[in-house]
Parts: sequence; structure tokens; C-alpha cells
Amino acid sequence: MRILLRLPNWLGDAIMATAAIELLKEHFPQASFTIVGTPITCGIFDRDKSITSHFIDETKKSKSRFFATYKLAKKIGSHDIAITFTNNIFSALLLFWTKSPIRIGYRKNCRSFLLTYAPKIKKNTHQVLLYSLLLKNILKQSEEEMIEKTPKLKLITNQKSKNSHIKIGLSPGAAFGSAKRWLKEYFAQVAFNFISKGYEVILFGDKNDVEPAKEIILMIEKLSNNQEIMKNITDLSGKTTINSLIDNINNLDLFIANDSGPMHMASALGVPLIAIFGPTDDRGSFPWKHPNSIIMNKKIPCAPCKKRDCPLTHHNCMKLITPTEVITSANSILSARILNEH
Repeated sequence: MRILLRLPNWLGDAIMATAAIELLKEHFPQASFTIVGTPITCGIFDRDKSITSHFIDETKKSKSRFFATYKLAKKIGSHDIAITFTNNIFSALLLFWTKSPIRIGYRKNCRSFLLTYAPKIKKNTHQVLLYSLLLKNILKQSEEEMIEKTPKLKLITNQKSKNSHIKIGLSPGAAFGSAKRWLKEYFAQVAFNFISKGYEVILFGDKNDVEPAKEIILMIEKLSNNQEIMKNITDLSGKTTINSLIDNINNLDLFIANDSGPMHMASALGVPLIAIFGPTDDRGSFPWKHPNSIIMNKKIPCAPCKKRDCPLTHHNCMKLITPTEVITSANSILSARILNEH
């Protein structure tokens, strides 16, 4: 059994698709998988031995995306089952042109005729469940059974090391846009609070977060009269691979993040988590089956607007979540961790 998966394009979405992929592995234990996606989304499966091949989809960069998609499909070849977790027409064309006999994806963008099973998207449903419900037909399960059986998210990581002191990760970035980002000065205040206590604080982010991270560190320096405590902060922005990001987050005692890929990474790893939401709807992307997580969301009248930038310019959905509130929630998580150790 060979199964082709067209992965989501965003890191967080790809991580949320891991629950559906685990369902496929359980139902087809002898299956081998081919994945297609971006370098980042394919990267989270580097350690997965059931993935026998992967293809990076760069057709968007081509002069003719139709022709480039056709060429990629022919290169990939036919599979017993082909599933697309993305909803654009090109992913359906990709599956169609591989000549895979079973082609599954949601009914969107006039592409149903390219697919052999194309259900409607179920509204007001968590993204994890949307991915798993796509499999209802081939797994021969009812919707209720699929919802009940959808497992936790899964990422493969190195063994968790025991920290000699408390280690807290901060992830100020969010790839979708500025509206999803909690204020840099708020992150700085939270970081200052914890490095002052002797905790280790690590800033995470991609290459686009390097300059914001530098700004946050400058803000922390202004808050502090003691340069000695600055040794308690480490900036890993733009310095991690996908695998090293997974491993570093896995070794944290607490992760504080915007609604982002790294937030879902922490959720998949079971790392204690504070997730900060504003312009996005936490009902559709809250930390999946993660009991040790706290969602911060003011749910003001204009939210969730789901815009990249605040259309009203006040950004109150994020501004009204204060550093004091986040620190209080963080202390409650850390206190439980300390009590468990003793």
C-alpha cells in the first residue's frame, strides 16, 4: 500500500495534520508514504521511517503552474491512495495527474471532478478534526467514530533531558501577519520577570524574527540594571533547523507563544504551554488534546477578524492581554511542575 499526502503549506497546519496521518498508519500498518509540500512542512517528517519519499512543491514559482504541476505529478507517479490536505485547485490537479485511483480532498474551488471523494467542509470544526474527517470514507468510520478516535498530534524527537533549572521558551513570531503577534514589549517584560528569578529564557523564531528578537533583548536590557542576569537569556531566532527547533522546544518547562507553528509544535510534544490568541478563532486551532495548556484570549467584539494586520489599527485583541496575566498563568504552571518534583 502506497499513500500520497499533499501536506498543508503552513507549519502549524502540517503539525495539526499529524493526527490524521497517525490514523492512516494505524489502519494501514504496512503502508509507505510519499509526502509533497514545502521544505518546512516536509521537514517535520525527517525522522519518520514510514515516509519513504518526499517532493518539494515549487510549482508556484513557475511561469506556468499548470504545466509545472503536471510535471511534478508525473515525477511522483501513481499511488493506491492520494490525499490532499490543502484546498486549492492545483493540489487536486496534482492528485489527478498522478493517476492515483483514490483521490481525496475537500470540495472547494470547483475541483470536485478531479477527486473521487470530495466531502463538504464541516463548519465550526477544529482543524485537526477537519483533516481526520477527510479519511472517514477510506477508514469506513462514522463521523462520531472519527471524532472520538482522532489522536493527539505527533512529532518525533530526541529523548527529553532533565533540566537542572527552569527553562522557558518565548516565541514572539507568527508567520501569517502582525495581527497575530503579541507586543514585543510585553514579551520583553515577561522575559525580564523570569531571568530576574534565575530562570533560563530562550527566544525562538525564524529568519524573519531575528530583528524583532534583537529589539526584545534591547528592551530587556533597558528594564534591567543588572547585566549579570542577561546571561540567562538565549536568542535562537533564525538559528534552528526544524529538527533542532523540535528538540529545543521538547526540553522546555514552559512555552509561551502566539497562535503559530511553534505553538502547535509544543502541543504535539506535550510541553506546558501558554497560547496567546487575538485575531484568530481559538475554537479552530486551540492546542489539540493538550491538558497542560492555557489559552489567553480576550474575545473582544471585533475578534476574530482573521486579518493579517489589525483593520482598526488599535490591536486591542493583543494589547489587552497583559504581561501580568501571562506571568500569573506561567507561575501557576511552573508551581505545579515544582510541586511534582518534590
